[in-house]
Amino acid sequence: MGSTESTEQANKALVRELIDTWNRGDLAGMTRFWSPDMVHYGRDGEPLPGTGVAAEMGRFMNAFPDLRLTVHAMVAEGDLVATRLTVEATHKGEYLGVPATGRAVRVPLLGQLRVVDGAVVEHWGVADGLYLLEQLGLLPPELLRATA
Repeated sequence: MGSTESTEQANKALVRELIDTWNRGDLAGMTRFWSPDMVHYGRDGEPLPGTGVAAEMGRFMNAFPDLRLTVHAMVAEGDLVATRLTVEATHKGEYLGVPATGRAVRVPLLGQLRVVDGAVVEHWGVADGLYLLEQLGLLPPELLRATA
């Protein structure tokens, strides 16, 4: 196995460990996979530093404490790891000003992580937020079908 291939395999293993840690609800454990200057980019392309990412993830984990990520695909090339996941959870706490609904949600999530020296330095992630809002009863299904 060449050094590039072994690095790609190591990066995929690191991302799998990070996902397993998230599935255990261990936010502090997840942040140990990040470099001190890790940056996240969401759908708007604006950088969010790791402290902001951790705060947002904490709010989401409080609202959806049984959150579970399922990996459907993971591809590595160079220092990049791309993932296609499904997030499943139950809305058990306040989220975006909405009190707990008790509804189960299932949302696709695409991500790309850049791993350097065994740490995540950049993350790009896009979840289907509109579909999440529909499942919480905040958007009518016909609205989303018209935009699909």
